[in-house]
Amino acid sequence: MIRPKRPESNRVKIRKATAVDKAPILEICKNIWNGHDYLPGVWDDWLADKDGRLIVATVKGRTVGVAHASLQTPDVAWLEGVRVHEQYRGLGIAGKLNRALVEWARKRRARVARLCTGSSNIASKKHLAKIEFPLLQTFHRLDATRGLHAKPANVTRPRRSTKALWEWLSARPEFADNRAMYSDGWTWHPLTAQAFRKHAAHGCVLLTSRSKQTRACCILLAEDEVLTVGFVAGEPSEVGRLMRMSRFLMLQKRRRKLRVLLPAKSPLIRALQRSSFEKTGKILVYEKFLEE
Repeated sequence: MIRPKRPESNRVKIRKATAVDKAPILEICKNIWNGHDYLPGVWDDWLADKDGRLIVATVKGRTVGVAHASLQTPDVAWLEGVRVHEQYRGLGIAGKLNRALVEWARKRRARVARLCTGSSNIASKKHLAKIEFPLLQTFHRLDATRGLHAKPANVTRPRRSTKALWEWLSARPEFADNRAMYSDGWTWHPLTAQAFRKHAAHGCVLLTSRSKQTRACCILLAEDEVLTVGFVAGEPSEVGRLMRMSRFLMLQKRRRKLRVLLPAKSPLIRALQRSSFEKTGKILVYEKFLEE
C-alpha cells in the first residue's frame, strides 16, 4: 500500500479567518474531547470580534488549523483554540499559528502573551518549550458534585469593592500565588481592581468577615451547568465556609458541578479534598514576554 505523500511544512500558509473556514474547522473539532469541543460554540463570536484575531492555517488552499487571540487588557494577550487537522500534525502548524498570534499581540503593543494547556497534553508541552513559552504557574482543578441544603451563616455578597477590600486581597499571598490572575475554567484573566469591581457589582464575589475585617474572599462564576471558583484567598477555616456556600448555591441554581482552581502548592488543596472535592485535572499556564 502506497501512503499519500506527506505535505511539506513550507507549504503551510497562515491567514486571517473568514466565514468559509467555519465548515472545515468544525469538521476538525468533531472528535476533540469526545465531541464536546467548545470552539464550535464560540466560532461566530471570535470571527466577529474586531478586537481579537482569528487565524487559520492552510495547505494547498485547504483549511487545516485554527487559533485565536484577544487582548484581555492593553498589556495582556490571551492565546487559545489551537486546533490542527490530525492528518497534518507534525508539520509545525501549531507553532506557526502561535507565532503569528504573538506577532499580532506585539504589534498591538501587548507586554505579555499567555495561554494554557492540560498537563497530560505532551505534544502541546513540547511545542511550547520549542517556541520558548515559559511556564508561569500550575493549577489543580478540584470538583464537587454534592450540593448542600443548609445555607452557611455569615457569608455575604458585597455589591461594590472598597479600597480596603482590594488592598486586603492584593496583599494576600494567594494573590501572588495566582500570579494576579483568576480563572473562569479554561481561561486565566488578569485580576485587576477594575475586574474585581465588575465581579462584585454582578454578585460574583463571596466574602466572610469578622469585626468588620475581611477573613476570606472568592470569585464565583457561573457557566452553563458548572459553577467555578476561579480565585480564593483567606484563612482556611473561612475559605471552607465560602466553599460550603458555593456548594449551597450549586444546589440552589441546579448546577451539575462546582469547580475550584487552585495553584499547585496551595495548602487549601488538601482541605478541599477532605470535604468532598476531588482532583480532576492539572492545567499549566504559560507566559511569554514580548520584546519591542
